[in-house]
Amino acid sequence: MKVYISGALTGIPHVEELKKFYEEIAALCGLLGLEPYVPHLNSDPQAHASISPEEVYKMDSHQVKIADLVIAYIGMPSLGVGQELEISNYEDVPLIILYEGDKPVSRMAKGNPAVIKQVVFSSYEDALEQLRPALEEFVTSRA
Repeated sequence: MKVYISGALTGIPHVEELKKFYEEIAALCGLLGLEPYVPHLNSDPQAHASISPEEVYKMDSHQVKIADLVIAYIGMPSLGVGQELEISNYEDVPLIILYEGDKPVSRMAKGNPAVIKQVVFSSYEDALEQLRPALEEFVTSRA
């Protein structure tokens, strides 16, 4: 099963810390036998600056469409993440959203009909601990 890992990358503070968090989510998915797709490993705004915006849109939207699940960090506002959430909804791809409990988060994002689970966390470690049983439940439900 394919899992798309969504999260803000552009114009945000502590982007390297967030990239590491996205990669830790991907590693957890891999441990559970899921095939993660981490956008910044393929189209990072800095590392892959030569890739056109049109090509990034084409690549990432395709990966969302073929995913069995999208895991989205929504604790940081991002137009790209918002688009990925809506593509998920349009394509009937289930969503697990993650965000810190002390951050204001868009009700529009939280209300997306594709959301099957909200992980409200206090630290990245806490997020991973809560995400694991949610992923195990998802895998079991698809077996």
